Parts: sequence; C-alpha cells; structure tokens
Amino acid sequence: MKDWFPFTSYDFYAYLTAGMVTLAAVDRAFFDSMLASQASWTVVNGAFWTAISYLIGQILAIPSSTLLEHLLARKWLRSPSRILLGLDAPRWREICVRWAFGAREYEPLPTATRNSVLRKIAAALSVPVANVDGEVAFHCAFPHARSVSDSATRLDNFMNQYGMCRNVSFASTIAAVLMTWRAAHTCDRLDWSLAIAAMILAIGLFGRFVKFYAAYGREVFRTYDKVVSLPPAPVAP
Repeated sequence: MKDWFPFTSYDFYAYLTAGMVTLAAVDRAFFDSMLASQASWTVVNGAFWTAISYLIGQILAIPSSTLLEHLLARKWLRSPSRILLGLDAPRWREICVRWAFGAREYEPLPTATRNSVLRKIAAALSVPVANVDGEVAFHCAFPHARSVSDSATRLDNFMNQYGMCRNVSFASTIAAVLMTWRAAHTCDRLDWSLAIAAMILAIGLFGRFVKFYAAYGREVFRTYDKVVSLPPAPVAP
C-alpha cells in the first residue's frame, strides 16, 4: 500500500473488505439499504463507516480463522503441508476442491522436491524422515523462506490473498443467511438474487482461499529446498 493510505495491505484485503460485505448485508436485511441509498456522503460519515467496517472485519476474522481455516481447511480437508509433502494422499474431497477451483497448488510437490525437502527437514531436526510432521516441517522451513527477499514478497502477497478470500468467504456466508432470511419474508426477487450471489461468492472465495493457502506453503517448501543444502555425510573412520 502507499504510505499515505491509512491501512496496510492485509488490513485492506482481509478486514476492511469483509467488514464492508457484512455491513452491506446487515444494512439491506434490517434497514432496507438505508446506508446504500444515501444520496451524499460527507468525509466524516465515510470515515466513520469505514472504521466500523474495519472493526467488523477484525471481529469476523476470529470465527473465520476458526471455522474456515482450522476446521474446514485443516480438519475436513487435509492440511496443505501434509498434502504438499506427500505425507497424506489426497482423498476425493481434496481432489474435488483442487479441480473445482483450479487449485493446482493444492497437490503434492514433485517427487524429487518433496523427497529433498523431507531429507533436509529430517537432518535439521535430527529425526528419521518417516517421523517428519507436516506442520513441524513448515515451521522449520518458514524462517529460511522469509530470509529470501523475493520469496518474502510472494509470501506476503499470498497471505493478503488468502486472508481476504477466507474472511470475505465467511462474511459472504453471513450475507447469504441474512439475505435468505429477508427474501423468505419479502419474497422479493432482488433479495433472492442477492442471497444466491452471496452464496456463490462464499463458495468461490473459499476455493480461492484454499488455493492461496496451499500456494503459501508451496512457496515456503520450494524456497527452503532451494536455499538449504543437506549436511555432508559423516566420514567413516
């Protein structure tokens, strides 16, 4: 973001956008689009509602992380780290998510790459390759990936993307529920259209979240393999 912009990239992508989606849904569901229909906005009004949207986005990040990231993306689906390193074979649900959303990042790394990463991680942790855990491997590789400027920039971009997609997906799910509730009472075609659009947005952005979430781990392991060498084998006496 530019120096004059009051939010960081992550603030804008992950919090402000999600808050605005939720605020717009609440405005439509309970106040008949009172805010959206205002003919003119003052700077003070705009700043106030932007701040409210940001705060809503901050609050939404808590259940968004718990439900979409830790429950769906790491429990219902297998953790990207374990998929990438070939520690778990993709099941039908991981394959369906990958194909449905074009998330080619959510597939095992090439055999040579993942074997190399596992050997290096095992050597760094002084454990057998068979005992390497996906999350432990990620945390071991992460500092090395962040130490490379190009990789650090890509990781920041992936984090902005997956943070926004995760939070806005959750916000869109809330919007879909609110719009469905309103449409059931008003039988308004526009409300039904908004409910359907919100649900499509929620599902689509969840798929994009999985894509960028896996891309983040992929970049970590790819860079780690590039910058870390295996220690030399001990010389026999």
